[in-house]
Amino acid sequence: MLSSNAEKIYWLSRYIERAENTARLVNVNFDLLLDIPHDSVSDFIHLVEITSDLEQFNSILLDEKMFYSSSVSAMKNVVLNFVIYNSDNLGSITYSLEMAKYNSRYLRTMLPKTAWEQFNKLHSEFSLSNEENHNTEVLHQIIRNSKTFFATISDAMHRDHVFDFIKLGRFIERADMLSRIIEDQILRKDTKIPKYYENLQWMSILKSVNGFESFKKINKGELRRSNVLDFMVKLKEFPRSIIFCINRLIAVTKYLPNSENLKLKLIQIKKQAAKLNEKSTDKQILAILDLLQLGLIDLHLEIEKKFFNRSPI
Repeated sequence: MLSSNAEKIYWLSRYIERAENTARLVNVNFDLLLDIPHDSVSDFIHLVEITSDLEQFNSILLDEKMFYSSSVSAMKNVVLNFVIYNSDNLGSITYSLEMAKYNSRYLRTMLPKTAWEQFNKLHSEFSLSNEENHNTEVLHQIIRNSKTFFATISDAMHRDHVFDFIKLGRFIERADMLSRIIEDQILRKDTKIPKYYENLQWMSILKSVNGFESFKKINKGELRRSNVLDFMVKLKEFPRSIIFCINRLIAVTKYLPNSENLKLKLIQIKKQAAKLNEKSTDKQILAILDLLQLGLIDLHLEIEKKFFNRSPI
């Protein structure tokens, strides 16, 4: 397998996973605003902080002569357009799907035909939407189509190195997004919002990873920060927990050549995640998440060096 094709497969998977995760976040967070009293634009800005570059967003506000004191409705539209449609924003859904399309070139023979059809449906349906007619159905389409793409890969694809690099890209991206979602919630200490509504925020996070129903099944008691964190970080049976993602990545290393160093890095990341417990303070949680994110960056660089900048594998 050519290293250039391995890199394209890896990034195709990452960008599709990123588009789905961003769609989930936007969808759930704007539903949350119907339940939580708010009188400032900070409720919208945190979506930019999770997915994108806040400095770039602020420069757009300056160009459009807008300020954080602008109306909530106006700021909502600016944030939506930036996170969903702005092609210059490296964290937007538009950018993710365009880069997925770019990386899909020359890979037609490597994926099942049904997977290609599903990816083209994902890309084309989103392309028909625009800033004027965006609505929650557009986001639901992205989620449905990306899930179907990965389900098709799982059900119809030979387990070879192409499949391995799809899993690498998908679960690195998912683990990174999970850590940033949790980090953002820890940092959001809005004293204007009553303590009661903090649980609604944690509930929205569970919904953003499609985990609320599963959480309720195994947590019969009150929804609290500690049991949500334990569920999202350490529950190895939940597909959108950080530990689940790391375990899937460790499993992939068994099938890739000369990947012992990757496995060791993943074991270190797993150890960092396991340090989190119900007694962890905000400061300790943020420190753990920082080390986890740095570990994922280091893992990506190792994959890049080992597989993408060398002779065919």
